Amino acid sequence: MKRFRSIFRTVATLLMVIIVVTVGHAMVIRYLYPKNYADYVEKYSNEYDISEELIFAVIKCESGFKPNAKSNKNAVGLMQITEETFNDVKKMLGDDDLSFSVDATNEELNIKYGTYYLRFLNNYFSGDEIAVIAAYNAGLGNVQKWLGEDKKLSRSEIEFAETKAYVKKVLKAKKIYKNVYEKGSQDV
Repeated sequence: MKRFRSIFRTVATLLMVIIVVTVGHAMVIRYLYPKNYADYVEKYSNEYDISEELIFAVIKCESGFKPNAKSNKNAVGLMQITEETFNDVKKMLGDDDLSFSVDATNEELNIKYGTYYLRFLNNYFSGDEIAVIAAYNAGLGNVQKWLGEDKKLSRSEIEFAETKAYVKKVLKAKKIYKNVYEKGSQDV
């Protein structure tokens, strides 16, 4: 009987360790890949038909969820919108009364404009996700130059090392968001 109890305790302890490690791992991943601003992301994901995972991945990679982030190229906010992109989207949406210097770091507006721009790029590149992500980083004109004969962009065609790394990083983050936040999923 003592031997049975000892084996039972060992198995129970091992199961508890496995559960703690698994749940703890998911908690760490959720901490590293948060879903801050989820209401805005969900709203504009639905409005512009862009996956929430892609929006969260772009925010994670662009600003690390810092609403006042500013790049050395003067891109601002959660989704790192440049003044040129802000003005293009503003014109497309008819938001004449908005100003880059005043409104671009507003969390909701930044997510709205960044998501709308992803939608624009998605339409422009006929759903080619690699081209969309590359263009978000390097600009539409550069991606047009890199497109292969089949009009689909492969990572090997991206000429900027920074953009190649960015595409890889965003796709990895998107996959993590999808896996870790899937309903009932604890795996990454």
